[in-house]
Amino acid sequence: MSRAEQASETIGALLDAVYEWEAEVDAFTTTGDDDADVVVTHDGRGRMIEMTIRPGLQLELTVSELEDAVNAEIAHNAKRAQGALDAISEKFLNKFAHIPEEMANHPVAARLATALRAAQ
Repeated sequence: MSRAEQASETIGALLDAVYEWEAEVDAFTTTGDDDADVVVTHDGRGRMIEMTIRPGLQLELTVSELEDAVNAEIAHNAKRAQGALDAISEKFLNKFAHIPEEMANHPVAARLATALRAAQ
């Protein structure tokens, strides 16, 4: 196999890892407890895709209290999502950072591997 073919194969494997990570992130959602007063759902890109407020809650709380409850649940769910997304990203970086040995002696590949490992 020529160097060009080896490089192409390695780049293909790296792209496959990127596509795998992207698919995992796109499929990811996180949501709060369905029995909570305020339930928020975020997708893998950090967008809030749904929010449910228990019927009648707006009558029990002041506007300020309702706003605080909604903001607290958004923050809590975003924090929960970040932990899960960090785990997905760490798995990706571990896979992506291991450049095949045949590329290790190439100066550009060595710099790329060093940069990826430093990003962890």
